[in-house]
Amino acid sequence: MGQRPALLRKFVTVLLVLLWGASGALAQQALSFTLDTTENRAPEIQAIAAMLAEIGVDAQVRVWQSAVLVEEMQAGNRSASTGDWGSAYFDPFDLAVPKFGTNARGNRSFYSNPRVDELFQIASTTLDDGARREAYFEAQRILFEDAPWVFGYVLQNIEAASDAVQGWRPAADNSESMHDAWVEGSDTLVVGMRTDNLLTFDPAMFRSRETEAVLRNIFDSLVFRTHEGEVIPWLAHTWRALDDTTFEFELVEGVTFHNGEPLTAEDVVFTFERILTEGGVGGQTSPRAGLLGPIDRVEAVDDHTVRFHYRETFPQRLLEQALVHFQIVPKDHVEAVGVEEFARHPVGSGPYVFVSGSIDSQVTLRRNPDYWHGAPRLETLVFRMMPEPSTRVAALLSGEVHIIQEVPGDLVERIDAAPGVSVHTAPGTRAYFIELNVSKPPFDDVRVRQALNYAIDWENILSNIYRGYGQRLSTGFLPSGFGFDPDLEPYPYDPERARELLREAGYAVR
Repeated sequence: MGQRPALLRKFVTVLLVLLWGASGALAQQALSFTLDTTENRAPEIQAIAAMLAEIGVDAQVRVWQSAVLVEEMQAGNRSASTGDWGSAYFDPFDLAVPKFGTNARGNRSFYSNPRVDELFQIASTTLDDGARREAYFEAQRILFEDAPWVFGYVLQNIEAASDAVQGWRPAADNSESMHDAWVEGSDTLVVGMRTDNLLTFDPAMFRSRETEAVLRNIFDSLVFRTHEGEVIPWLAHTWRALDDTTFEFELVEGVTFHNGEPLTAEDVVFTFERILTEGGVGGQTSPRAGLLGPIDRVEAVDDHTVRFHYRETFPQRLLEQALVHFQIVPKDHVEAVGVEEFARHPVGSGPYVFVSGSIDSQVTLRRNPDYWHGAPRLETLVFRMMPEPSTRVAALLSGEVHIIQEVPGDLVERIDAAPGVSVHTAPGTRAYFIELNVSKPPFDDVRVRQALNYAIDWENILSNIYRGYGQRLSTGFLPSGFGFDPDLEPYPYDPERARELLREAGYAVR
């Protein structure tokens, strides 16, 4: 009888060991998740899934239509999805801030870090560039450790043109400003666009680089950005900060719209009021208001003086970068013809006049002989929608078009081998990444997020899929932008470190 308690204790001990082992085995299951992507990045993501499989991670690839995937991500229904975000501001204000700020408009990873928010606020409201730079540097170090994304790469902007095209080169922000361009032996230039449609001809109603590339030839902005990234005077010949929240711009006199009306401060105020006012564009609200920061109002001081009033301190550098992308419209004409008619037949003050076309096929513009900045050399400028890359390349090689946008890396050699055409590049301004939903398992564990960053050989992908036309990113900050930390190295390809982190997080590895 005395042995029974000892035997019972031994049985219970063995049972507990078995149960503990079973629970440990359950905890050591492999990491498994669905990796969502769009068709244009499917080859890259298939390669990534194979790399993850090598360390025991099961990533099932699912391909979506882009618009549907974005909606799913915004709703928080996806755990890991490819994404990209471009910024033509050359400042993190329009890339890192909307992607990593708490509840920001582009934050589909649901990432939140109070210190990062504080640093973004400093960088967005401080006038001293040194303090802004230090705030961005610290934010990058935190983001690197928190790893809300699998940080990817930036691609160069690759375009191609006939050697007969002169006075043109691609821009980092994909603008196709053709004022200085001409074609030897022809008075017409045709551009093969990388999209199947523009969004609109109304400068208040778009968030699309392709749309802006066309509109910049019809309309003018207060300032202009050179290929080197310098913001220079345009419709405004000079400007200054009156205080921390007020900026004054002096307009060039003698500028007229295509219908002969003079361009005045009232047109500038009208342009921004319709953008800043909810329902200000025929009952619709402009998608561009947030690009101006915490602006309060725009005021006409006299016929050729405009003041921008802000609710809080705003760096002048940011306002200058923003104003590059806001085209001025004629107040009297828009009010006379109405929003719909204006969107069908736009009237601006730019180097080219709208002749005909639709947003989903082709747009034809003609030379504005009275352009205030000097008439362009071309008589006719055509933008043709050609979304299929191989079709664009074939059109260039046959002479059907003179310039094509977005040449895939694997088609560069085909152009290089052909006579009379050349490839041209500019620094890219779009980050590519895998966005992780950090609000839910398994990516609420920073060790899992870091492990994925170590597990992917991005250099191999950039070399073999993108033919070397890309650069690794350490976070979501771009090398071409202000405040980029060149000393922060990207995550290295280190599958063993990835395995260690996954083990620490309780996952089985291979």
